Formats: sequence, structure tokens, C-alpha cells
Amino acid sequence: MNSSVLPNGALVDELTQSRLGDDALGEVLANLWGGDCQTCGRTLGSELPALLIDDLGFYTRASLHHSACQAPAWNDSMMIKTSSSALVTWRSVVLVLPFQVGGGEILVAALLVNPSLEEVRLMCEGGVWHPRLDDAFLSGGLTYPAAGIPIRKPLPAVSGRVTRTSLSALINGRTETYETSADPEIRAHADELNGFLLIVTHAAHPGHLDSSGLEAAMTSRVTLVGWAELEPNSSV
Repeated sequence: MNSSVLPNGALVDELTQSRLGDDALGEVLANLWGGDCQTCGRTLGSELPALLIDDLGFYTRASLHHSACQAPAWNDSMMIKTSSSALVTWRSVVLVLPFQVGGGEILVAALLVNPSLEEVRLMCEGGVWHPRLDDAFLSGGLTYPAAGIPIRKPLPAVSGRVTRTSLSALINGRTETYETSADPEIRAHADELNGFLLIVTHAAHPGHLDSSGLEAAMTSRVTLVGWAELEPNSSV
């Protein structure tokens, strides 16, 4: 079994099953990926992980754990058990995507990021729970792909860089710098347009991305996009 996906789902308790329902549970599991246990910090490996929902009222999240570290549960006790070594894993990949602009085709460099493989925030809307991205991405001006792909429409809260070997993006409100190796062709496309498309999603694993996975991610409610304009003198 590939440890990067959840082909057999996860261990789920009856309360979580009842509160989420089949459709929402399926949506939650579709946006979680095997990585590290969010209790002990060690790899989840190939065993069936336990799904833990921490419901603090103002903030709810779903996360994956070794079943020996955490039993599957809906935890609304206001007490969260974690380890200092347990960190969510982010993964990214660079792409070149074709777009029609002004009657012609241009090639655009893109950086696709999954900001947390093993954890996703949940929001209850109309009595139904859905996964969603962290508020910092919306606050940074990223938008849903259905609203249009913002080619060369820079966002003040998002900045990009091109180095001799990589692309990187930084978003206000997030501590991570999403730096990813990129070959010369991709870096050249970023330089040509003075930026690149940033795609942030829980709906895909960047390390196992194919055309159908990318298409599905671009229609997901847990995908946001924005233009990362290059910082002045960032190309080195």
C-alpha cells in the first residue's frame, strides 16, 4: 500500500460517523494523506490510521494518528493531545500549464502546494461539515479556480522568488516558505511572466500528481489559486 494515500480510508468511531455522515466523511478522507502521526511525529507507514476530530467550537480540525497513539474519536473536551515532534507535512511540485490569453496560448509556471497532508480544517455550513483551507490563504487574496485563473494579477500578500534551482512562494500569515526544485525551463517561464501561478490545495498529493488528479484538484472546494509576482531582483 502506498503510504501517501488512504486507499482503505481510516479507522473512524461511531460518533464521528454519525456527526459527519457518509458524504462528509468521504470528503474529509479524500483531503487527508498519509504522512506523519500527529501525536508522536513518526511516519504513519502502511497501517490504517485513526481519524481524530478535535472540535473546539471556534476551530475544528481532522487529523491522522497511529491507532496506538490515538483512538479514533470526536474530541470536544477542549483538550488536545499533541507532541512537539508532531508537525504537519507540506509537499509541493512545480508544473508548466498552458492557458489561452488574448487569442493565443502562453505557458505558465505553476507551484502546487498541499500545506498539510495529515490535517485539514473543518467548517460546518448549513449543518454539513466540509474541509477547507486555512484562513490565511483566503486572507491573502487567493481565490477559487471557478472564479477564473488570475494570470499576471499579482497579490500584495503573496510573493514569489526564482533561484538558480527553485521556485518559492511566501504568503502573509503563513510561516512556511514553499520552496521547490524547478528545472531551467520552468524557471524561465516564471522569469518571462515575472511570476507564477500558486495553487494551494488539500485535494491532491503533489508527489503523486497526474492529469486527472490535477483536474480534480482544480474543481475542488479546497483549492485556491493566486499569482505570485516575483520580488524585485529575486531571480539569481
